[in-house]
Amino acid sequence: MFQEKTKSRYIMKLSLVTIIAVFLLAATSCTQKNEFSANFDNTHDRIWVGKDFWSVPLEDWKVENGQLHCVGTVPQSRVNLLTQVLSPGAGEFEASVKISLKEEGNVPGSAGLLVGLYDEEDPDVRALCYFGKGVQAGVSLQGFAFLNNERAALPEDFDFSEVQITVSGNNNSLRMKVTDKNGKSPEELSLDVEGIQGLVAVANNIILGGNEKPGNSLFSFDELKLSGSKVTAQPENAFGPVLWTMHTLSKNTVKMMALLPPIGEKDNQQVSLQLNENGTWNTVATKQIEPDSRTAVFKLENWDATKDVEYRVEYIEKGKDGTATPEYYAGTIRKDPVDRPLRFGSLTCQYTSGFPYTPLVENLTKLEPDILYFSGDQVYEPNGGYQIKREPVDVSILNYLGKYYMFGWAFGDLMRDVPTICTPDDHDVFHGNLWGEGGEDMPEGRGTSDSPGFRQSVEMVNVVNRTQCGQLPDPYDSTPAKRGMSVWYTDLTYGRISFAIISDRIFKTAPEAVSRWEGRHDHMQDPYDDLSFLDKPGVEMIGERQTKFLNDWITGWEGADMKVLLSQTVYANVATHHGSMDNYLYGDLDSGGWPKSGRDKVIRLMRKGAVFQINGDQHLTSLVQYGLNNYRDAGYSFCTPAICNFYMRWFLPDELGIPVVDRPEHGYPNTGKYEDSFGNKNFVYAVGNPGKITVDRESRYNNAQIRVSGFGFVTFDQKERTIDIDSWRFFADVENPNPVRDQFPGWPKQVSQFDNLGMGAENVLPEISVNQPNQVMQIWNEKTGELEQIYRIKGNTVQPKLYESGTFTVIIGENDNKQATTGLKTQKGENQEKVLVEL
Repeated sequence: MFQEKTKSRYIMKLSLVTIIAVFLLAATSCTQKNEFSANFDNTHDRIWVGKDFWSVPLEDWKVENGQLHCVGTVPQSRVNLLTQVLSPGAGEFEASVKISLKEEGNVPGSAGLLVGLYDEEDPDVRALCYFGKGVQAGVSLQGFAFLNNERAALPEDFDFSEVQITVSGNNNSLRMKVTDKNGKSPEELSLDVEGIQGLVAVANNIILGGNEKPGNSLFSFDELKLSGSKVTAQPENAFGPVLWTMHTLSKNTVKMMALLPPIGEKDNQQVSLQLNENGTWNTVATKQIEPDSRTAVFKLENWDATKDVEYRVEYIEKGKDGTATPEYYAGTIRKDPVDRPLRFGSLTCQYTSGFPYTPLVENLTKLEPDILYFSGDQVYEPNGGYQIKREPVDVSILNYLGKYYMFGWAFGDLMRDVPTICTPDDHDVFHGNLWGEGGEDMPEGRGTSDSPGFRQSVEMVNVVNRTQCGQLPDPYDSTPAKRGMSVWYTDLTYGRISFAIISDRIFKTAPEAVSRWEGRHDHMQDPYDDLSFLDKPGVEMIGERQTKFLNDWITGWEGADMKVLLSQTVYANVATHHGSMDNYLYGDLDSGGWPKSGRDKVIRLMRKGAVFQINGDQHLTSLVQYGLNNYRDAGYSFCTPAICNFYMRWFLPDELGIPVVDRPEHGYPNTGKYEDSFGNKNFVYAVGNPGKITVDRESRYNNAQIRVSGFGFVTFDQKERTIDIDSWRFFADVENPNPVRDQFPGWPKQVSQFDNLGMGAENVLPEISVNQPNQVMQIWNEKTGELEQIYRIKGNTVQPKLYESGTFTVIIGENDNKQATTGLKTQKGENQEKVLVEL
């Protein structure tokens, strides 16, 4: 019932917009007549068709010698016209195109127009490109013309080398005329319709229904025309030549990446960054477009982070005739929000069925995030409605880019003004699961679920890294991994929050190194009394390089009040059922719960700095407090919901009869203290399980809702040192929220920064008072030389509690203004001693 109500609410909103649009368009349709024509004669040879168009699949189309060519055999491959739209109002129109057969193929195909591509779920132009349904109008090599189900036999000796197709009509009826270059025509077809609106597209190998195969013929297209009073110009629908930008601001340095489409060799290969300085646009940098990733990265140092600055990226498009047309993509680099709580939007896993995720994006926009984090799986293999292409290298790159561009199209308007952290995960590099082993090449013939290494080429993986991470601060250590594979782990400070950004999988060991069972090495089906074989020497989780980085990062507190670890997945096995409620899995080595030794090493390091963790990947939102030696003796992890979930997981220990210990105060099922299959002690405070109904075939967006899709939102209050955590559903009402309806059970939840030090430490140091507030404190074990804790204290007084007893040195202050106090001893339970530190 809830899903139906939320769906109805969204449809009512769309309906109101449609009604207003119909009224306005109807008022002008009788007096206006738009005309559009494209012949590609002035376009250089290239894959990208132009800003007025969007091709699906991207790699299956190209402009060559003044014509638009389909070069792939994906059924219903199409190029959508974006900027001229059939309005819902009254009026007439005419659409025409010239097609030419280039390769007949071994299965006869077809070509023509798709007219009135419209999506009842979401009339956004992006949705229409991938989910729009319309009237099919064209010719088939099997010897007939078609207008939907209406058909007419083609004349004998019909010449497919040049065919003119014209569709005209209004809201009540359509008619189609087909003529070859010799003037031969079949019978004119007509079709009654009940309104028509949306996009027009050219299409190759159209899916005609029934048992007919769409074929694998290849056609070219030219002289596309659209005119009439029913046609509305919508230039705002253009996509490109700058598709979108992503940027970060950290430590007075801006990194900005402009993403461009696959332009041609004779196109302009440079792009410029301009800033608005006192009302004048000044070019501050010009960069060559990197040819594989089609990106340009700008780095601006000594940035004044105290003010908003308008920017625009300029690309000058040059035609064959020498004309030069400047195109701009504009946004704002906002000032560093150091003076107020930082609003952090966290997202993961975007499957094609929910594209372009309009309700979710609208809600995220309303919450006005200061920074965004996309933690992985910006791409899934089926995204766009067509499969991946693994080779050759150049085609695999284009295939990835076409799917990745959907991400930028969906979230680009937010990212143009909001700093964005983006990290790839397994599906981004076309893996079911990824065990990167530092960049190893996957053995020939292996699958991508439990095999070591990368299946895709280094060139393709480097494009993924560049297109998703090019705007991040420079890597901590940019030395390439194995085989020349690029790395991106780094840190970023924004709004007085210090973020470490790492990969959970690039350096992770593959499970076949330890598994003792048959079948998939990553799926442990049964328990073992002795788990030591799972942690044999040499098994890695985040790798030595990233461990060294985190040890350095934890000690750096300049300009930061709190620290947060950003990674792909939760460091626990918080899922009992995979894919369906019938598929129980005892242990998943793809989770961050394995290997335990590596997991414990990272969590112990996080505890030193009171570090909060944000991640995604699992398609199952959770809030977990980690345990090391005991439950809850470490920090919190927030795993965010999937943007659009297709593969579900459940955490159902209650149904399995696992005893519940210390249920949280809210009393929700499947929460409390649980030891997972790898021996990790986890306190599951909240989990957002799917229900038993998991499919809505009538509504893409309602399907996303019931499959527990959504996003995370975290507010860091630097002064109060609190962390407010929201886990929003796909159809949430963020402006008038009801916690039961709009958030997953157990959210919202507030924790303190210092909750991430864990619970149960009984070794108490003296109370320390400092004459200056909010100083950084380091606590060093004098016996072992180990750093025990480091964080910025709140206020002037602190009394640390440690998990180890002994004698410690406490260092208070930063840079050259520090004071060390040695010989401080812990006492069990309480300590009445006091220490005064004057800086």
